[in-house]
Parts: sequence; structure tokens; C-alpha cells
Amino acid sequence: MAGIARYRIVNSCAPRPFAGNPICVFLDEPDGSVMQSIATQMNQSCAIFPVRTGEDSYRMRLFTPEREVAYAGSPSLSAAWTMGDGVWTQTTSGAVARIEVKGDMAWMEQPQPIIEEIEEDDLIEGLGLRSVETIVRCTVASNSYMLAVTNDDPAGFAPRPDVLMRPATRFGPALVGAVVRHADDEIEARMFGPAHGVAEDPACGAVAGALGTLMHRHFGTSRTVSLRQGERIGRPSLISVDIGGPAIRVGGRQIAMGEGHVDLP
Repeated sequence: MAGIARYRIVNSCAPRPFAGNPICVFLDEPDGSVMQSIATQMNQSCAIFPVRTGEDSYRMRLFTPEREVAYAGSPSLSAAWTMGDGVWTQTTSGAVARIEVKGDMAWMEQPQPIIEEIEEDDLIEGLGLRSVETIVRCTVASNSYMLAVTNDDPAGFAPRPDVLMRPATRFGPALVGAVVRHADDEIEARMFGPAHGVAEDPACGAVAGALGTLMHRHFGTSRTVSLRQGERIGRPSLISVDIGGPAIRVGGRQIAMGEGHVDLP
């Protein structure tokens, strides 16, 4: 039977309107067999399908334009924010997360990342890096990330999707990218998702805690940092990272940008 699935577009980790990571948050749950097709149709960084399961809890499925993912950061913030003010328990196939919403801000607690140093020439070539301090593989919940720490200007990165696809598929599907220290309390990252159908992620909240942890351990940045992303593709994003407490906390401002519906077959 034909029907509709209503959605809202929420810009996650957005310092202003028309910035941040555009997330398609569905208010209705369609049949699971069409979720990937809907996400491909919407062609946003992520299409998410949260379903309330209790007074302060919900379950959720998440899809990039090319595949389902088990855990994500900025989409999770948008999902909880759409649910409303309060403290939410979000369950996905990759993790159970505690997310607090107040006003236009949402904060999520993240698991401690597993960080291991590796050698990965394809990452260096694929990003066009001239300087590399270290390369690591990070695991956060069920997600994998390949990260280079560099002193290069992020504006000068020369990403080659064909080369980046090698580490992205060899270690994942993984997001791949690099991070730069600007100041003790400010870092900038560029993250690419060739294996997910995402050319460049404007705000990768799931790896934000790992980036803050990595830069603090190796380079002495503050336990509380601002993570900049998306500036080089016209989608400036700002993610707040706090690794100083008993749990890693990652947060960002949420801005509603529109709503609509998808006609279902």
C-alpha cells in the first residue's frame, strides 16, 4: 500500500544556518526494505530512522547514500534533538549512547577509542600530504577510521578518491582523513568517505572524541577542544569535544532547516 514517510532536515554541529552536516531525520518508520533506497534518494550525509521505545529511549537505523552504518555522531545528535529536551538513551546496532539535549545543543557520551599507530602510504598519497607526524587506526564502537596527523594546511589537501578507497575498504569500510592542530584548544579535520558514497563528511561526530584523545595524548592539546570541519567544502561545522570527565562528551548546535515527506510505493 502506498504511503508517506515524513522527515526533517537538521543541520548538525552547525555554527549558523546553511552550515554543518545536513541530516535527514525521518519521523515515520517505513519498511526496512526501502530505507536504503530512501537514503540514496535523499543523498544527504546520513538518513536516520529513530523510533521511540520508551519515555526517554529510542532505537535507530542509519544509512549513508551507499550503505547502512551501525553508529554515528552528528546524526545521533540530530536524532536526539528531534526527540526534544532531556536525556535520551539511543540504541543502534553498533552502540548504546547517552545523549543530552538542551535548547539548540545536543551532547553525547562516547566510548573510549582504540588507537593504534600504523603505516599507511596510501593514506598519505590519497590526501596529498607533505608532512606526517603519525598515522593511526581508530576504532570507536563498531566504526573504523584511518587518520593522519599533519602540519599541512587543510586547504591544501589534494584528496584522490581512487587512492583513498584502498585504505577505506582495507580497514573498513572506514572513513579516512587527517587532523591539524591550530591551537591548544582548536583542531581541524577533514574526513572522506569513498566507501560510503560521501565525498567529504562535513561533521564526523563519531570520530570527534577519538581526535580529541589522539591530539591530547600525542601533542598536548587541551582536554576541551573545538573541532572544525567542513570549511573547505562550504559547510563549516563546529564540534565541541571534552575528554576531561569520566566519559568522552561530544556536542554541537542543531538547526532545523526544513521538512517534507517521501512518497512510498
